Amino acid sequence: MAQAETFLLRVYFDASRLVARNGASPTGIDRVDMAYLAALRQAAGFDLRLLAFDALGPRLLRQDRATRLFDAVTQRWNAAPGAATDAAFLRLRHWLEAPAGTARPVLTAAPERTMDPGRLAATLGNAARRGSETLQRGAAIPGAIPSVYLNTSHGGLFRPAVARWLRNSGSGGVFFVHDLIPLEFPEFNRPQEPGRHAARMQTVSEHAQQVLVNSEATRQALLRHLGQRGLRLPPVSVLPLGVEPRFGDGMGIAPLRPAVPYFVVLSTIEPRKNHLLLLQAWRRWIESAGAGAARLVVLGRRGWENQLVFNMLDRMPLLAGHVAECAGLSDPQLGALLRGARALLSPTFAEGFGLPVAEALTLGTPVLASAIEAHREVGGDYAEYLDPLDGAAWLQALRDYAATPAPRREQRLRLLPQYRPPAWEGHFERAFELLRQAARRG
Repeated sequence: MAQAETFLLRVYFDASRLVARNGASPTGIDRVDMAYLAALRQAAGFDLRLLAFDALGPRLLRQDRATRLFDAVTQRWNAAPGAATDAAFLRLRHWLEAPAGTARPVLTAAPERTMDPGRLAATLGNAARRGSETLQRGAAIPGAIPSVYLNTSHGGLFRPAVARWLRNSGSGGVFFVHDLIPLEFPEFNRPQEPGRHAARMQTVSEHAQQVLVNSEATRQALLRHLGQRGLRLPPVSVLPLGVEPRFGDGMGIAPLRPAVPYFVVLSTIEPRKNHLLLLQAWRRWIESAGAGAARLVVLGRRGWENQLVFNMLDRMPLLAGHVAECAGLSDPQLGALLRGARALLSPTFAEGFGLPVAEALTLGTPVLASAIEAHREVGGDYAEYLDPLDGAAWLQALRDYAATPAPRREQRLRLLPQYRPPAWEGHFERAFELLRQAARRG
């Protein structure tokens, strides 16, 4: 990757989220964190240091501990050794390849045990504690070379300690804002989240030399929020997220041969993601077609305030033969499931970007998505868009995509070879240029 500048820049990367999550299965924000770390480690002209905030303030991870953190999380997410023979993945695979009427397996938490949790917790937790140096709250970041603070997850920015340290140290910041959903759709979040997100955006407004966002939809939401409150408007640049080159790599996993057509929904199980619409559609479908209804694989951990959906998954006998729930799969396993699916389903009410849409289209899997601006930015003319409140339209689309033949689905399949996902290479070329500009402004 060509660099327009050659001066050495020290980047203090806030790894608080990665440390706190202990290597759990990645969300879209986690993937951005790791993509930035990987790119900065490889790029010339950057001196990368990792920070983690705790109750005592910011800590600077020693270089050896930072390396172990990165390597441990990468290993956990890839889980390449044994991906094809992982017991939970095999149970899910056998069910998808079994005849209609086969009872679903118990899958929800099993894949999370693919790595020794004690060893992983020690690797990550110790990196933030024993393998760190406490930074003084009121002191400037040490070092004679130009430096900048980089936060690509924005999660902990609501904490007063972060804003206080940024203010006292005089360090300029670069922040990646993923969405304004807690402020625009507070009904889909925990009660404390709107206030926390407002505090995050206050910190961004006060301390950002540069803001990065994943879509024009997010940019407009941020500018609208800051403008309505009379807050400072820092420079904002749109940098769409890339799809990991290794995502969907088979890693020795043979293609699935499903006995019954199946669909995949890939997201945290929370109200905003609209799993309820899908489960209601499947109930109607099973009531009318019985064993002729397709299967649904719900991939993702359980979130919050979604008890009705959890009850349907756990206690609704009608769904037991058609809907399976699984969390904690590795990227190769997710790729294998997406490749074999009739479509990825994303009926969500709001998104900042919609990374699963880009991942599915990249793998050649059709996408049925809610008709929101973020999805349209990612999927263009290649995905099919539906009103997230129109259950009848979704059910009809599901039936059409599961049919044999399926002309509605085949029309999308003919377009998919032309799909070009956003590339990380172009993303980072622009991001690194903006980091250097921010350091100069700081």
